[in-house]
Amino acid sequence: MFTGIVETTGTFDGLTKAMGRAARLGVQVPSEVGPLKIGDSVAVNGVCLTVIEVGRGTVAMDVLEETLARTNLGDLHSGARVNLERAPTPATHLGGHLVTGHVDDTGVVLGRSRAGPDWVYEIGVDRKYMPFIAPKGSMAVDGVSLTVVETRAASFVVHVIPRTFEHTTFKDRDVGGRVNIEVDLIARYIANFIKRSGPGLVEGEQTGADSGKLTKEFLAEHGFA
Repeated sequence: MFTGIVETTGTFDGLTKAMGRAARLGVQVPSEVGPLKIGDSVAVNGVCLTVIEVGRGTVAMDVLEETLARTNLGDLHSGARVNLERAPTPATHLGGHLVTGHVDDTGVVLGRSRAGPDWVYEIGVDRKYMPFIAPKGSMAVDGVSLTVVETRAASFVVHVIPRTFEHTTFKDRDVGGRVNIEVDLIARYIANFIKRSGPGLVEGEQTGADSGKLTKEFLAEHGFA
């Protein structure tokens, strides 16, 4: 589990593929991250990976083919920056939101502009993810916890403050760039609960004595409000 508050950026040091095992991803890690050991969990561009090898200023992590297919880790070139966040401890300040590191898919930067000191990004995504995305809700983009400002038919808009822009890979993300996205964990569970509770909750059909409509009272009864 992570918070979406990126600690720093590392440098991609190569991806090695071999028959019979996952690819191995190398990252140069700056000293401010602190000591890492084998078995530690690290979010790399929002992807939860496990440290397999530790060298002098470098770490290596295995990456499954499924992960390469669903994320932008396979797009990295030598020297590219990657966002890094260590898994928090129970004493860690939760400054962002709960991020699992299980990336749903990649989105595409459709627009990048300025709004005063901030940067405004429009991220295009597959329409199937839009029910999980709401204004003022949380989204993890390349592992960065962001607040959704606006939603459109198949995209959402976020504002990136100057410090986040300078200290994460957003500085490298221009129009056309792919970014990893992870929808909000709570939104995912609520949507799954509604889906599995019968068609009446979604479509407004009659379900027994109830009207089948999703209400504040229903959510409170089942522990969601």
